[in-house]
Parts: sequence; C-alpha cells; structure tokens
Amino acid sequence: MILKVIWEQFTESPRLENYQKLQAHARKAGPSSSTQWRERALTYIRETIAGRKKQKGRQKTYWHWQEADHSELVRIFLWEKRYDEAWQEALEGGCANDLWMKLAAVREQDHPQDALSIYRERIAPLVEMTNNAAYEQAVEFLHKIRKLLDRLGREAEFDDYLVALRVEFKRKRNFIKLLDAIR
Repeated sequence: MILKVIWEQFTESPRLENYQKLQAHARKAGPSSSTQWRERALTYIRETIAGRKKQKGRQKTYWHWQEADHSELVRIFLWEKRYDEAWQEALEGGCANDLWMKLAAVREQDHPQDALSIYRERIAPLVEMTNNAAYEQAVEFLHKIRKLLDRLGREAEFDDYLVALRVEFKRKRNFIKLLDAIR
C-alpha cells in the first residue's frame, strides 16, 4: 500500500529524491521487490524522456526543467554507483553540466581520456564568459588536464594545447596572464 503511494509521488515528480524513497521502501519488501520497482522507475523515466523529446520536436521550449536530456538517469546511476551506466546515459542523451563534472571526477582514475574530454569541452565556454572567476575555473580545469595528459604519457600535448588557447583567446588579457602563470 505504501509503495503505491510512493510510486504516485515518484510519477508526479520523477526525481532522484523520490527514487531513493521508492527504493528504500521497496528494499524492505525484499530484493525481488526492489529490483522490480527499480526497473519500473527507470522505464518510467525513459518513457518520460521520450515523451519530452517528441514534444520538443513540436514545441520549442527554453526551460531547463523541460529539457529532454538524461540528467535524472545519470543522477540515479551515480547514486547507485553504477558509473559506467551513468556514463552511457550521459553520452546517449546528455546531462546537466554539474553531472558532467561528477562523471569526470569518477572517470579520472580508470578512464582518464573520458575525463580529459569533459574538461577540455568546458574551457572555451568558461573563457567566453569573460570574467575572472570563469578564467580561474578554466585554469583549474587546465591543471586537471595537465595531470591527466601526464598520466597518459602525453605531456607534450599540454604545451601545444596552451599555445592553441593563447592564439584562440589572445584578446582575453586576464586569461592569458593566468596561462602565463601555469608554467
């Protein structure tokens, strides 16, 4: 009875918090119940995403909460420590920026190339924000990129990358000063 009420809450708002509540109560009912409710919840989220994607094709929307990305699935898989599944969902359907950062952090150890690509993709948008805080965050990512390239035995690639950034963003004087300090 209580699982049905929690399920209704979940379907009204299919978010990680409601999924966690559903799983907590399903576990009390036994392992098979937990598996059954998990699959039902994941199917529901996937159907919701598919519906949003169809709707998006008919109606242009700019609201983040209506986006048809896979953020909620990524959140759930990260919470479950199913990192490879989280990664696949993010690749397949995209996710929020904060989730990409969490994925980069969990993939650094065993999949440094994946983390490297995430950090690299964040550099240009940060520099384009044209403020010192964004520049500093970009430099933090550059330090992570350097460490990952070192681990991959591709140290020389970092210097080439810095040269490319200097050329691309030569008009961003404050950013260039921060690049000069990296050496």
